[in-house]
Amino acid sequence: MKSNIFFLVIDSLRQDKCIGKLNSSSTPNLDKLIQSGTFFNQTISTAPITVPSLSSIFTGLYPFECTTIDNNLYNLNQNLPIFSDDLVKSGYNTYAIIPEALKHTNISKLFENVEFFNSFATLYDENLGNKILKTLSQDVKSPWFLFVHLVDLHGNASFHLENNFEKSGENYTGENQYDKMLSAIDPWLGKIFQCINLKNTICIITSDHGSTFADFTNKMLKFNLENDRLRKFEPGFSFNSAHKIATKFPKKLTPLRKKLANIYTKRRDDKVKKKLEPRLDLVKNLDLSTYQKRLLKKSILYPCDCFDENFRPALILLGPDIPSGKIISEQSSSIDLFPTILDLIKTPTKINHRGKSLVPLLTNTKTEPRVLMIDSTSNEFEAEYSNTIGLRTKQHKYFRDRLSENKNVHLYDLVSDPLEEHNIYQNNPDIVEQMELELKKIH
Repeated sequence: MKSNIFFLVIDSLRQDKCIGKLNSSSTPNLDKLIQSGTFFNQTISTAPITVPSLSSIFTGLYPFECTTIDNNLYNLNQNLPIFSDDLVKSGYNTYAIIPEALKHTNISKLFENVEFFNSFATLYDENLGNKILKTLSQDVKSPWFLFVHLVDLHGNASFHLENNFEKSGENYTGENQYDKMLSAIDPWLGKIFQCINLKNTICIITSDHGSTFADFTNKMLKFNLENDRLRKFEPGFSFNSAHKIATKFPKKLTPLRKKLANIYTKRRDDKVKKKLEPRLDLVKNLDLSTYQKRLLKKSILYPCDCFDENFRPALILLGPDIPSGKIISEQSSSIDLFPTILDLIKTPTKINHRGKSLVPLLTNTKTEPRVLMIDSTSNEFEAEYSNTIGLRTKQHKYFRDRLSENKNVHLYDLVSDPLEEHNIYQNNPDIVEQMELELKKIH
């Protein structure tokens, strides 16, 4: 009998917030899941934002190979073969519970049965937690594959709808808002996994990417909330009138409508930029570490880059033939997830991909160290500040401008400088040269 598959993405869940000294949350259920399965503490995502990262997961390819960009928004390239198709061909019924933000992307088309929820909802809002429980206990037909994408930790990790910590009637612990929200998620993890038989279900708990906000102090969070207030943009009467007219354009005028949308988006972004840029100077005078100042600057204008805080998702595997209480420190990638699933259920694939099954690591088989590509996936607005690609080994991080190998060059020793505060590229030309050669083999 084929194992069922539960694939849980907790948006922005960082691996160092699950175990180790940076975990100040109270997560007895998550702790139990980690102890019952295998935890990977060196998993690297391909991108720091959701759609490119999920596109990589479902294709086993890097973002430059598996995404398209239209009107400054990334999308999965619909012309590529997808791993979920292999599951369908193998007899699986595929289901998904995902935020509405993915409704207009090709990610939403990967499943036979899809339910959407408010993109600002947590497990406590709009009966979302109970919807997941009902799907697991009543709605899925074996063998099943269920993909769930939660957004509780996304952004400021705040309750945006009716609920908040006081109304929930619980006292959640944590040093900052992110850690408190992780504590709030934990009781629901307990309820969800009570519905799952780990003897016949392969479970993947992971994230699409890491989080800048996970290390915010309360002072930093307050600063960022002011950024959010300044970022709000009222379109005004002229835009509203033009929008009503444009939405009534016939289909043949769609290119014109897109052109007008691009003009408006640029105008809006320029106005927001003008309001926010002065706050970059404010950060310089705050009593914060180099690392904290970098995080806060990123919160002002959202420049995508290749620093580790956004590329270290959690990864936990549980289920049949998966060791319990094991921690794997070899570097792995989110592009490895489906090759691992297909290996575990003994289903071949004809898809050309860059991923590698993690099953050998589960059985202590020695593997070659991985050299993994990272991509900032910056859109046009973000590219004004940073538009980088690079490589990560277990020892070093190298990245530079997407279009020029001599611009915005970074090199970090991840062992001695895990927060990437000291750029050493000028003193290590040999390492830079070697990393650049490796990068050109991929990109």
